[in-house]
Amino acid sequence: MKKTALIFYIIIILSAYTKAQEKDYGIWTTISLEKKIKKLDIELNSELRTFNNSQDINRLSFQLDASYKIYFLKLGLGYQFIYFNDIKYNDYQPRQRYIAYLIGKKSYKNFTFSIRERFQRTIKDERDRIRIDGSYDTYKVNPEWEWRNKIKISYNSKNTPIITSLSFESFYCLNDPDNKFFNELRYSLDLDYRLSKKHTISIYGLIDKEINVTNPLTRYITGIAYKYSF
Repeated sequence: MKKTALIFYIIIILSAYTKAQEKDYGIWTTISLEKKIKKLDIELNSELRTFNNSQDINRLSFQLDASYKIYFLKLGLGYQFIYFNDIKYNDYQPRQRYIAYLIGKKSYKNFTFSIRERFQRTIKDERDRIRIDGSYDTYKVNPEWEWRNKIKISYNSKNTPIITSLSFESFYCLNDPDNKFFNELRYSLDLDYRLSKKHTISIYGLIDKEINVTNPLTRYITGIAYKYSF
């Protein structure tokens, strides 16, 4: 299992480099703090993303989550502040995102199966939408309501601190009058290495693919994350 996961991860990374000129490649880095209080989890994280073959900053975000476990279910709410680089208008824009999610998780031997249903509302600032000729442009979808569905399978060997995960995620815009289909898909392979009970480092390869849109973009992502739990 470990060898297979490593092979898949190498394939994803090599695909990113070989197709970077044709598609796009970026690096995502995340730092998280997690506090557990019985069945309540509180997490604060900061993430930096790059794009344009990792030459430019795509966005910087800060997110606060609180979730509560009920049997095999976890209910959560979150708030995210995003500083986004809008290349169409050549400026950085603040965006606010409100999140609600439900996670169901079950384990069988060394495997863990989970599904996450997430609904989010992203508020965008229209005041930055000034065209070069001075006319005013508005967002067609503002605020944007989106449904995200994620399926994940994890494998944890008792003889190693490494957890290997495969996941698939779909995105559906709920209030776009022109698009009544899923518009984005993600495939990810994660390797989590638990240094101790408090420290975890993760690396992952991710393919982010737009669908059912004009000029769809496929992005290849290499990610690294660090989490401190206490």
